[in-house]
Amino acid sequence: MKFARYLDDTQTPEWKKAYIDYRGLKKCITAIRKEHEGLAESSGSEEEEYPVLQGTALEVNPQSIKGLSQQALPMGAPVEQTLIKSCAHESLRKEPQSPPVPLEAPLVHRNHDTTPTDEGRTLESQHAISFDHRVLGSSSSIPGTIPTAGNNSTTGSRFLNPKSLTSLRGRGRRTSLYTRHGVDRPATNPMERLPLNELLLQLEPIEKAFFIALDKQLDKIDCFYSVREAEFMARTKVLHEQLDELGDHKELVKSVHPHHPSVRTTCLVNISKLRIPFMSPAVDPNRTQGHDPDYLEKEKIQREGSVDADVERTDWKKKHSPVRHTGLSADPEDYLFAKKKLKKAVLEHYRGLEVLQNYRVRGSSFLPVSQISLVMQILNLTGFRKALKKFEKSTKIQAQRQYMSEKVERAFFASGKNLQEMMVNTETLYAARFARGDRKRARTFLRTGFRYTSHHFSVFRSGILLGVAIPAFVSGLCASFQQSTRDDIPAWDALLFLYGVFLIPILLLFLVGINLLVWARARINYVFIFELDTRTRMDYREYFEIPTILLAALCWAFWLSFRRVGSPHILPQYWLLVWLGFCAFVVLEPLTLFCKSSRYWFIRKTAKLLISGTRRVEFADFWMGDQYCSLVFTISNLYFFVCLYTRKFDEGWSKCGVSGSPQWPAMYVLASLPFYCRFAQSAKRYYDSGLITHLINGGKYFVGIISYLLFYLWRQKGSHSHGSIFVLWIFFNTIYSIYASTWDLLMDWSVLRPRGQYPLLREELIYSDSIPLYYFAMITNVLIRFIWVIYIPHNGPSMYLRTFICALLEVLRRWQWNFYRLENEHLGNMDQYRVTREVPLPYSFDHTHAEDADNGDDGDDQALQLVAVRERDERISRARKASSGRRAKKGEIRRT
Repeated sequence: MKFARYLDDTQTPEWKKAYIDYRGLKKCITAIRKEHEGLAESSGSEEEEYPVLQGTALEVNPQSIKGLSQQALPMGAPVEQTLIKSCAHESLRKEPQSPPVPLEAPLVHRNHDTTPTDEGRTLESQHAISFDHRVLGSSSSIPGTIPTAGNNSTTGSRFLNPKSLTSLRGRGRRTSLYTRHGVDRPATNPMERLPLNELLLQLEPIEKAFFIALDKQLDKIDCFYSVREAEFMARTKVLHEQLDELGDHKELVKSVHPHHPSVRTTCLVNISKLRIPFMSPAVDPNRTQGHDPDYLEKEKIQREGSVDADVERTDWKKKHSPVRHTGLSADPEDYLFAKKKLKKAVLEHYRGLEVLQNYRVRGSSFLPVSQISLVMQILNLTGFRKALKKFEKSTKIQAQRQYMSEKVERAFFASGKNLQEMMVNTETLYAARFARGDRKRARTFLRTGFRYTSHHFSVFRSGILLGVAIPAFVSGLCASFQQSTRDDIPAWDALLFLYGVFLIPILLLFLVGINLLVWARARINYVFIFELDTRTRMDYREYFEIPTILLAALCWAFWLSFRRVGSPHILPQYWLLVWLGFCAFVVLEPLTLFCKSSRYWFIRKTAKLLISGTRRVEFADFWMGDQYCSLVFTISNLYFFVCLYTRKFDEGWSKCGVSGSPQWPAMYVLASLPFYCRFAQSAKRYYDSGLITHLINGGKYFVGIISYLLFYLWRQKGSHSHGSIFVLWIFFNTIYSIYASTWDLLMDWSVLRPRGQYPLLREELIYSDSIPLYYFAMITNVLIRFIWVIYIPHNGPSMYLRTFICALLEVLRRWQWNFYRLENEHLGNMDQYRVTREVPLPYSFDHTHAEDADNGDDGDDQALQLVAVRERDERISRARKASSGRRAKKGEIRRT
């Protein structure tokens, strides 16, 4: 598999923008190859000199390339601007130029004598590199900067003659830098031994553009990883405080209720005695680049650490720990609620750590954390290595070894020591509080893993069920049109209508399965969006078994009814009741025949709709409410179903309908119930967030409630009435259709953008291979919103058939709405790099007292710490200059 395809398939979808732009780097290499082959068109305009680089994420300024500017070029992609601005290490990359490393100096320090091979390096030697966490390899290598001879006048005599550079290209087949056995071969090309800063001076402008683009990718990845790691460090500290408070809460409940089941079992490990590595390490002097006056604050933000390396854990905790909240309740129920919340919070935190680990590596999550970096495929590091390998193949210039050792391998993201410590700490904390000290059990619960399960039998069963359903449906439908059948079944049309009522939700269930299929193929993370449990969630191939078995059962019940099987002992109307009983069994059965966890998730979300407005509203809640808004036809006719069976399908069954029936308010309440739920959800979201958009969204459902009220009033008086009720119904239905269509396009789908790549579409599109379907969906969505106009004509099909047609079209509209609504939500997660859920923590702390107590000393402490850091920076800088001077002097002696 090509690496670009492998990268697309294995990367975290929400962090797609933060990965290396491997395809963009390949475009840059293609431009270099065409330049060397004489295929690129020459032009006097600087903007036309490198056409392949224009308009991409790797776009660079040709003027800066030609002039060998010392300043880093501006980012071409908005995400890179955001990451660089938000990265606390950005200023650390602006170290003043210092003398280059001599040829004899080693490029990287290793713990073993072996040297890794180019592609077949052994795992032990590959990860034996002692990463010092420096952003830059040598002080003269600045990301996005090409050194000039003017800035290195003292070493200019050591540079190769640019005229000799051409002779060094294409000397037959190049020799690999590394051997299979980890032993360096003698370099046959003099450029292989050049430091990176000297090598860059010998390159052509278009080749320098490649390294500038490479530096920008390194900046982006390193900044993104460091910011995410700092966030998880802060979260780890907060969870540690919360779990400590949980232990105190447990002791309080145990003292009041010593025999309560929630506190009867004791933890096998005391969390206060655990030897957990301190998550606030001292500032690494190797990462101190230059004399930035704000360096201390930036390093505290990045590492959540203390400046003094000798500060003990207890002293740091005593100074920085917040004052505990003393209002703990002795009620065991409150303790159990807090424990449940913290358990979920720790699980989400660990999932985020796994995602960050997969940002660096990719592979099985069932291995111990200590071995994870030795066996996994390193995505971003592999991307840099493969891009440099392609550059070497195109230009015959060996630069991979220098760039990887001097920059990439010394970047912050190249070592995951802190991340692995956080994962071990989280496992230890979880084991202490929730697994009675059993770390193996804690790891089993926390690690989601990757289940490569075959679903051939699920697909086979779904196909069989669908295959037996279609013939039964066609046969039963043909029988329903036979006159003999209509003579034998009283109220056959009412029975046929009821089967249509229950066909609509089954059809929607099946169409949602197609939604899941497309989302999975497009790498839309619907599991995270719907907050499904990654350990027990149902695969879309498994999901198809539920709607297909319900559809097959419905079709066979339909066939049994209209083929009059069992008549006269079994009435045709009873087969529908048998099917409803079977549906109840499939949904509610306590066994694990049909993925119990997913079915119960559906039941919980449906039950939560009935108490809308009293609970926090998540995406899955209002998405489920929108699905039920498209099932108004089925929900409202539940009263019609009950009325028919209580009347035993006698000749007066038509009185159960809306026209002329005094029971129409019951049908109206059922029809407007989904709209009431969505209105309550919107009001709750406005109350929680204060965003006016939720209130505007609630207004849409309020108008829908009024329009349905006027519709049932008009139907109750007869469909031929054209009085004031009819006019008001037309008016409010028009407002609702325009209101809903506008909200669908602007808010739910985020289309109608005037400046997109495609007219009226957004900038980013997940379904980029199906552009015409976007326009088709936009048009059909608006047309189906106005489908109610078919109720107006006097002549034509009956009102029952019209309502069924409207319901069928509404289900199809909701089906296509789901595609683009999830796409828009996924793009929102990508813009915010959101991969974990925010779980509210149960305990609150009072930080004001601790701040007031140390208010008089904070300023002095920070000033002393800042002075200490500056003095240390000066000592490090002087030592580096002296060391560089000694190496340069030794090199001159050797040459003479």
